[in-house]
Amino acid sequence: MSDGMHGGEEVNGGDGSREEGFDKEAMAGESMSIEGVSVEGMNLEGMNLEGMNVESNTQEGVKQDGPKGEGVNGVGMNGDGPKREASAPDSHRKGAVSRTPRARAAASRTQQASTENSSTIDFSVPTLKHFATYTRVTQTLEAYLLAALRESRRLDHILINGRPGTGTSTLARALVRDYAPSRVEEFDAQGGISTQKLHRALLRANKRGVVLIRHIELLDPMLTHMLVNYMGGRPLPRLSRGGGEGRPSAPWETDRDRAIAESARDTGDAHDAARDVDAGPTTPGATIIGTCLVPARLNYSLRSRFEQTINLRSDPKALRAALVRVMRQRGIALEPSCFPRVDRFLGTLTDGTEPLARGVLVRADIESVTTIDDELMRSIIDEDMPTRILDTHYAAALRDHLGGRKIKAATVEEIDRIVAETQWGPIAAQAAIATMLRENRARKRSEQPPAPL
Repeated sequence: MSDGMHGGEEVNGGDGSREEGFDKEAMAGESMSIEGVSVEGMNLEGMNLEGMNVESNTQEGVKQDGPKGEGVNGVGMNGDGPKREASAPDSHRKGAVSRTPRARAAASRTQQASTENSSTIDFSVPTLKHFATYTRVTQTLEAYLLAALRESRRLDHILINGRPGTGTSTLARALVRDYAPSRVEEFDAQGGISTQKLHRALLRANKRGVVLIRHIELLDPMLTHMLVNYMGGRPLPRLSRGGGEGRPSAPWETDRDRAIAESARDTGDAHDAARDVDAGPTTPGATIIGTCLVPARLNYSLRSRFEQTINLRSDPKALRAALVRVMRQRGIALEPSCFPRVDRFLGTLTDGTEPLARGVLVRADIESVTTIDDELMRSIIDEDMPTRILDTHYAAALRDHLGGRKIKAATVEEIDRIVAETQWGPIAAQAAIATMLRENRARKRSEQPPAPL
């Protein structure tokens, strides 16, 4: 009940006028009759509803100043009565909830955030113990953590490499959370990193901090050289005003000559303050954690500076466990009958966990189900995944799956065999074979020498 219906209060308009009620004569032609019903505290033939008093067909205190035949809002029961404007808007009535513009804006932001979160797949884990794996990777990293904490030193420089979708970034962030450093600086080399930003990040994280660099194999030579020197214990170089390193010095110049030259160029308090900020530390104390997808592209000098290296291999059962955990957070359960199909799909396709999770969410919303069985999972993999994953991605995974085995044509027998081995479905298998054959023909044409004129 609204607030206006508690304690026997009358329901009035916001301006003091009362809403028009039901006319007895207007209801005379109806089959229902409420004559003689005496309601005290809303007593209707044994039904007691507190807070409303009705006397002889009409609500108590309801003003009947409209023409006969009018009902609620001045419209008769047959719909032919004249209409009358409401005495006050509903938001002004007693007991109604009124929202200020700030409250409406907050509600709109909340609704927008919930809409965005519904399409976001988050595989992050709070600690290393929550990372799904069937290997001893987490125990190894925990041993490194405990050794660093027990000896009161910084954590070893750690390089985590693995194929796309194996969870390199997820494992690195869980390691940082368990280590609880004084400061964390995270970069992604895919988007590019400026020299000045990395330089200042190393300075800020110098005291028991962590600098996490994703896709570290994509760093340019200047940043790679800076990291190699820093991880080797050398102080950071001075940066010029443009953000690059200081001018190259002549071989015959000594440290004193360079200091005199720098002091002569530095003028003004502002530049002195900036110089103090950009001064290199004497003993580097930050930990560098890097993730790498293509170890062959990583510079050898930088790779050799990492004290510990972790290689994440493809683990289909661990990927399926992560998928089950994320779906459980969304209120969707995967039946154990579909686990073998999911394991085979994730084991033969690189980085397919997130597309599969999105496909399951969309199909569960369309079908209005909360449980995914093996038949529905087969339909998702066969029909939905080819629209979410590129044919070139399927072709690359098929080339890895075949190894040295060759396929000459996309025959029915070859397609059925690939479907049985990978559980991709006939659509994806046929597209993968056709794309792989087309890429092979294009490679052969490019390798052939041009014909002499």
